[in-house]
Amino acid sequence: MKNIIIGTSGHIDHGKSALVKALTGTDPDRFIEEKKRGITIDIGFAHYIWEDRLDISFVDVPGHERFVHNMLAGVGGIDILLLAIAADGGVMPQTTEHLHICNLLEIRNGIVVLTRCDLADEEMVELVEEEVTELIEGTFLEDKPIIKTSAIAGTGLDDLKKEIATIADSLPAQKTNNPFRLPVDRRFTLKGFGTVVTGTVHSGEANLDDKLMLFPQLEPLRIRGFQVHGQKSDRISTGQRSAINLTGIQKDQIERGNQIALPGQLVNTRVIEVELNIIPDKTGILKNRSKLRFFSNAQEVTGRLYTTDDFDPDATEKQFVQVRLENDISCRYGDRFIIRNLSPVQTLAGGRIIAPFGNRTRKNKHRLSESLNGLASDDEITRVLEAVFLSGTKGVVADQLVPLVGSSVKAIQKSLQSLSSRGEIVSINNEKKKFIHKFHNERLAGFFVRTLKVFHKKQPEKPGAQGSDFFGKMSLTFSHQEVLSSLNWAVKQGFIVQTEGVYHLPGFEGGMNERQKKLKEQILRELKKSGFHPPGLVNLSKELDVDQKEIEKVLKIGLSEKWIIRAKDDLWYLPETIEIIKGKLIDFFSTKEDLTVADFKELIGVSRKHGVGLLEYFDSLHLTRRMENHRVLYRENA
Repeated sequence: MKNIIIGTSGHIDHGKSALVKALTGTDPDRFIEEKKRGITIDIGFAHYIWEDRLDISFVDVPGHERFVHNMLAGVGGIDILLLAIAADGGVMPQTTEHLHICNLLEIRNGIVVLTRCDLADEEMVELVEEEVTELIEGTFLEDKPIIKTSAIAGTGLDDLKKEIATIADSLPAQKTNNPFRLPVDRRFTLKGFGTVVTGTVHSGEANLDDKLMLFPQLEPLRIRGFQVHGQKSDRISTGQRSAINLTGIQKDQIERGNQIALPGQLVNTRVIEVELNIIPDKTGILKNRSKLRFFSNAQEVTGRLYTTDDFDPDATEKQFVQVRLENDISCRYGDRFIIRNLSPVQTLAGGRIIAPFGNRTRKNKHRLSESLNGLASDDEITRVLEAVFLSGTKGVVADQLVPLVGSSVKAIQKSLQSLSSRGEIVSINNEKKKFIHKFHNERLAGFFVRTLKVFHKKQPEKPGAQGSDFFGKMSLTFSHQEVLSSLNWAVKQGFIVQTEGVYHLPGFEGGMNERQKKLKEQILRELKKSGFHPPGLVNLSKELDVDQKEIEKVLKIGLSEKWIIRAKDDLWYLPETIEIIKGKLIDFFSTKEDLTVADFKELIGVSRKHGVGLLEYFDSLHLTRRMENHRVLYRENA
């Protein structure tokens, strides 16, 4: 059975609730005050089954201008709109505002219903019909049916039901393979059941064992049960008015506007880039930093509008603006929204979200327009490219793109593969499927170049920098492997050069100057002459009559170039000397199981200071292992 959501809309006291009751037999007004005053204050619900093939749910919204915020909470996600206009009243302010709202929300199907025709003569009905025809010109209701009804006399109700069925039959079947999403429009507690939330399933389907999450709280939910129109169900799906019985969470922890979805399908944000349409008769009001009320999927938040230099407050065609909100909203790419003024309270504009994570600093302005146009594109690959661009130098993981471009993981991965093969994006972590836009990777390459310029200036004797020299602050954003990936990309692009494991600028020939080269030869001679008893820095300085800092600098170069080994502190050895000592040590263990410091001193004829330093060095190599007061060979070496 196909599920259809029908929303009513129109001015207060134009017979919306009476129409719903006449069609379904259910009074959608739930509160005593509503029945007493004869006006709808909050959203009401009803439904009927058509010929056992259409399950039709009604969402009846308030018509009073004071309750437009409630109207906005209920009008999202509907398939067919019934715009109710009283034949004895004609088009009124809320008629026009509600029509503008539904037009901005891109509701595609609807019927104009002239209500209370029993209270107007034929001439009045004709005048109102002409007024309505003029009103709907240029909107989604243009050329849609206009049906005359009377809830009291029953006139036109059968025709209205048939027209609803005709439109419903023409609608495509709801796609249940899209990610599940339900904006909460009511929450309450039932004795014996606990917390219950209700809403219209906007997309997908959910089963009782699905791992659903409450947004923006990011609270995992435990589902006790589902109901559809008061009947238990194991599954709820697109187009159904549904109730979810939750356990482990209190009613007060949930608010209207919260959303229930699968993890990763929505993002929480306060800065969004949007495609905006200003209502024709509300031009000239919105300006940069205008304060506003923002509505989307039953969410209502205060914020400000931020415009670019080319923003035209008098234009009604689509424009790109940024909205900065005072509180988080949960959204995804393509969500529709409405903007209302704070004072006087009126609907001004609406549109769709094209970048859930807006660029607050608006850096890279030279490419911002291109990026926003790309995000607004129908081409998925273009949207993916621009979403990667907006993620900046930190990059983005493939799974994170789902709510940012409004597509499936599988389709996104295909787009990423295509963009990567074209060189427009760069993979810096194949395991996580993390990508950076080429533009931002070039910015990182520029950082590497600047870093190397400083490095070469401060340490010209060194042939280049190790990969670890670039970690530093980059480790706050990137793993070490990701830094190395970006470094290697910069090498391939010719920004920098890698030689024998170190990175340097093109054309740079680092290394020691002539004095340092001469000093190196002198140090090597002294170390070779001293054998197992190398002199420390102080003795080398005296012996060679060279400043201690100058010798230390050359020794550190020796460490990086691996022509010298530092066993510990001030113990410097030639690599070949260490190999000789290592051989003696292994020979010793061929006949003995353990070795003391005294044994080692006697074995190679050194002082306790040298002996302990060398043994700790071999411990660090996992050649030996200290056991209380003696050493043994590591098991794998043994």
